[in-house]
Amino acid sequence: MVRCRSLYRAAVMEDPAARRFIETCARAGDQARLLPSVPVKMKLAGRTTAMLALTPAGTAGALVIRAPVIIAILRDYFELLRGCAIPLTGPARRAGGDKLTAARHKVLELMARGLADAAIARRAGISITAVRRHITAIMTKLGVTSRFAAGAAAQPPRLDRISR
Repeated sequence: MVRCRSLYRAAVMEDPAARRFIETCARAGDQARLLPSVPVKMKLAGRTTAMLALTPAGTAGALVIRAPVIIAILRDYFELLRGCAIPLTGPARRAGGDKLTAARHKVLELMARGLADAAIARRAGISITAVRRHITAIMTKLGVTSRFAAGAAAQPPRLDRISR
């Protein structure tokens, strides 16, 4: 069985045609995730072949790679990016009651600036324990497993614009 796992630049979700395409692929089983930016377009076919786009748009052709060591590096790079990405069907995309509270939104903004827990606590006027509880809740709500991914969700284009 072939599984499809894709990374998309979050801003493409603002284009109605691109959004429909990505959501159709996701309904068909594509495990789509969103990032603030995608450094390179690539396709991995099993463990034997990779294709890298020759241009940022990916319209001028691709370099086909069959060297196992390079394919392994590209696979690891993809997995690293995927770990930082927000799932398309994750909680951040749901409507209604899944919005962040004002306090959690403030903590998320400070996380996105790269501040440590103690600095976030000082600026938000709350305890470090409260900051850590908010961070855990934010990561759960966004469906991410790292602070980096949660911080990336707060970067432009913002997820609240994507989920319209």
